[in-house]
Amino acid sequence: LSNEKSGGWIFPLLIVELLGISLGAFLAVNSENSGILRKYICPEVYGGAFLQVFLTAFAAYFAYLLLSFFLGLFLFGQGGGVLLLCCLGAEIGCTASHMYMENGTAAIMWIILLYLPTTAVISLIGILSAREVIRNSTALLKSTVSSAEPPSLKSYCLRFILLTVGALLLSALYGLANHFI
Repeated sequence: LSNEKSGGWIFPLLIVELLGISLGAFLAVNSENSGILRKYICPEVYGGAFLQVFLTAFAAYFAYLLLSFFLGLFLFGQGGGVLLLCCLGAEIGCTASHMYMENGTAAIMWIILLYLPTTAVISLIGILSAREVIRNSTALLKSTVSSAEPPSLKSYCLRFILLTVGALLLSALYGLANHFI
């Protein structure tokens, strides 16, 4: 395994998310149920009112972080955290593909100015949350199997609170940018 102090989990998790983005784009383009994907997996959030965009974005980010948080409390939550990150990537790829498929070249402005910056930040938040899931779950497993000290729940909660505050700020910025662009 990688040394957790060196940030060695970041690159493998980035690869997982990029695979998810590729999968989401592929499914959006090649799926017979493209309308269902568009409606439920990657809902349209650009072009709406501030409150609508803010609430839609934050609800999705918060649900992701909440699932990640609970996965980290299980002994074998590592795989679930990685799978959840792949799903986040798939949502990103699906949404970008649908934006382009529905609006053609007119969507390129939305994607470059609004969608790419916000997805870069939410990707970072997703990767950091997956890293925390892996760290905490692995530490729980080690403390169960050996005499290692269990991980600090207070520290784990604080990290996820900070990630949630980041998602809240990102949602607000996304809503404002969407409102003015």
